Amino acid sequence: MLQTLWRYIGRLQTRGGKASGNVGTVRRDAYPLLAGESVRHAGPPDDPRDKVIRPALFVLFRIAIGPSADYYGPRFLAFERAGHGMAGWHWPALFAPAVWAFYRKLWIVGFVFTLLPLAGAHAMAFIAPWLDDFTYMWLACAMLLTIVVPAVSGAALANALLYRHVRRCIRTAEAHAKSPSHAATRVGGTAPVSPYGALVCGTLALALLGGGVGPVLVDAYNDHAVRVKVGKALVGVAPIKEQIEESWAAFQRWPRPASAIEIPARAGAVLFDEVVVDPSTGRVKLDVGPSIPELGGKAILLVPAVDVAERVRWYCVPVGIPDRYLP
Repeated sequence: MLQTLWRYIGRLQTRGGKASGNVGTVRRDAYPLLAGESVRHAGPPDDPRDKVIRPALFVLFRIAIGPSADYYGPRFLAFERAGHGMAGWHWPALFAPAVWAFYRKLWIVGFVFTLLPLAGAHAMAFIAPWLDDFTYMWLACAMLLTIVVPAVSGAALANALLYRHVRRCIRTAEAHAKSPSHAATRVGGTAPVSPYGALVCGTLALALLGGGVGPVLVDAYNDHAVRVKVGKALVGVAPIKEQIEESWAAFQRWPRPASAIEIPARAGAVLFDEVVVDPSTGRVKLDVGPSIPELGGKAILLVPAVDVAERVRWYCVPVGIPDRYLP
C-alpha cells in the first residue's frame, strides 16, 4: 500500500505537481518510522496519548496540504495524536488572515476574518460613550478591536482551521475510494491553494475594510470629539452654578435680576454663544455657538431642583441635541 502511494507521488512530481498544487518533495526520512507500516509520534514511552498514525494518512496529508507541507505536516500529525486541532501561531495569517484563508481555499473562514475588523469597529462605536475624556484610551481600544484582535485570532487559529479542512477533505476522499491510491488520486485532483482567489477575494476584503471600518471609526471619533467639547463646556459653567447655589443657600431664593445679569460674564471661556440665567427659576440656558459646529443653533438647559434637605440638584436637559453627543 505504502509503495503504491510513493509511486503515485513520484508521478505527480514528474508532471510538475499540477494535480496536487505543488506537492513538494516528500522524503521517506522526513518523519520517524515512515518506511514502516506505521508512523508513531516521538514522546515519552509511558505517554498514554501515544498514537499510531497510518502512513497512508500521512501521505494524504502531504498531498492535500500542497505548498508548505514541511511546515504543516508535523503540526497536523500532532493534531492527529491529540484528536483535534489546537491553537498555535502562524505568522502569515497574523498580517493578512483573510488573504491567507482565501489562498488556502477556506472561503467561509476568509469571510469571517474579513468581517472581524468591521465587527470590532461597531463594537468600538458602542463602547465609545464610556471613554469620554480618554482620547488615548479611545485610540488604543480602536486599534485593539479592529487590528490586534482580528490579526491575533487569525494567527492563533490558522493551523487548526486548515487542519480541519484538510482532514475533512481526506475523510471524504477515503469514504468514496476503493484503495489508498484511489484516495490519493481524489485528494490530488483538486489544487489545495488558490492564488487567484486570494488576489481577488483579498482585494475585495481590503475594499470592504476601507469602506466599512474607516467610516464607522471616523463617525465614532467625531462623536467622541463633540462629547469631549460639550463636557469641557459644561465644566466651564461651574462658576455660574456655584453662584446660584450660594444665592439659594443664603437667601432661599434664586439670584435677583440685577445679579443674574452679571452672572454670564463669569463664564469666561465657556464654549457657548450666550448664557442666560432665569432669575425666577434659576434655570441656566446655554446656547451652543460655532465652537461646536455639530450643535450649532441648539441649546442645553441646566435646571436646578431643591431636595428635602434644601440642597440644590442639577438636571441637564438637552434641547435638540442627539444623545450620542452628550457626555
